[in-house]
Amino acid sequence: MKRQKNLLILVGVLAALCAGIAAVKGVQKHIDKVSTVSEDILSIDPDTLTSIRWTVGGKSLTFANSDSGWQQQDDDAFPVDQDKISDLLDHFAPLTASFVIHDVTDYSQYGLDKPTGTVTFSTADGDTTLSMGSFSSMDEKRYVMLEKGTVYLVDDDVEQALSTDHDTFLKTDSVPEYTKITKISRTGENAFSADYLPGETHSYTTDYHYYTDDGSYTALSDDKIDTFVTRLKNLDWSDYATYTASDSSLGDYGLSSPEASFAIDYETDDGSGSFTVSFGKAGEDGYYCRMNDSAIVCRVSESDYTSLAGTNANTLRPAALLSLDWDKVTALDFSVDDVTCAVSHKGSKFLYNDEETDFDAVKNAVNALNVSSYNSEAPTQKQEMEFTISLDNTNYPTLTVSVYRYDGESCLVQLNGETQGLVSRSQISTLRETVTAIALGKADSADSAAQ
Repeated sequence: MKRQKNLLILVGVLAALCAGIAAVKGVQKHIDKVSTVSEDILSIDPDTLTSIRWTVGGKSLTFANSDSGWQQQDDDAFPVDQDKISDLLDHFAPLTASFVIHDVTDYSQYGLDKPTGTVTFSTADGDTTLSMGSFSSMDEKRYVMLEKGTVYLVDDDVEQALSTDHDTFLKTDSVPEYTKITKISRTGENAFSADYLPGETHSYTTDYHYYTDDGSYTALSDDKIDTFVTRLKNLDWSDYATYTASDSSLGDYGLSSPEASFAIDYETDDGSGSFTVSFGKAGEDGYYCRMNDSAIVCRVSESDYTSLAGTNANTLRPAALLSLDWDKVTALDFSVDDVTCAVSHKGSKFLYNDEETDFDAVKNAVNALNVSSYNSEAPTQKQEMEFTISLDNTNYPTLTVSVYRYDGESCLVQLNGETQGLVSRSQISTLRETVTAIALGKADSADSAAQ
């Protein structure tokens, strides 16, 4: 009995050994069928395609090719970005394999018994379907198959390019590339128009290049205009509410009569152009806006809307009250309360009562005067300070700054008799102290205090 039992055990071991040998030989046979290659297994000619369809993760997307370009099947209104379709097709023109496995019978080991995705290219001659299987993390390549029996490892993980979200292929509106903004205009409430006028003598300084064209030639800030257009450019133009807006539906978005509309002219290295951005009313997920006459209505955040739609001539004016080239300043005359102070500038020296004085604190205080809010209000309270700056400038020989009491936080400031707006009282106080210190012979202590 014991002998019979041992015999049965030996038979079982022998059977297992034979099975193992068979498995090893099978693996060896499989390995022998793997070849290292550099072979173009697919080379799509976009001009011959009539459609392309892919399915990934159970979702499908189809684009048809026509004389007018690529269109999403079953949604002709969807604005397809032709360049994005071309970029997608580049993955298959050609698709190169680095390994080929012949005579495959077990597709499960490559994830091709149930492909993770398929893509079918249709031409007048028929269809070509590529099936995608598992991704080999060791090789960083994906298994694919064109026809039964042969599996490839391809370098390009094409499945990652096959997004089934059609918004990936949306042709969004955008601010065009430009080298210079030449004009900016707002229509509707707070309307204004400004031109790029370099080299013209509309100001005492060459720091300004943009001026309103309403006859007053009010200077605007180059930096603020650049920031404004850059913010327009950086809006998320892919966040759309609809891509089928029409004249009859624009009112639903407040765009038949926009809250604000900006027309911008620009130059490029090759020519010029223009675009218009309009802002409408608030919706559930933001405020509506539109580029030119596009059928796409986009959404912007409340903060972007407030900043951009709130832009007017005053918000684009320079922050600094004055932009002085101190080398062109020849003299300054201050009247502060009952104190007067006349300073001349010769060479590198500032002189008070014909004696050199340390003027850095005053220069810093003048440079620091910023207009916190532009307005056109007439002064109604007492004048607190006035100073006149003499310039080596034929067109603008003098600048006179008049400071009036306004409230506890601000002073109302005029330049050459024209109201500019509000300047912080603390900035005015600093200037008053530095000027008074020079008049009273305490320039050194004022300079230290200002620092």
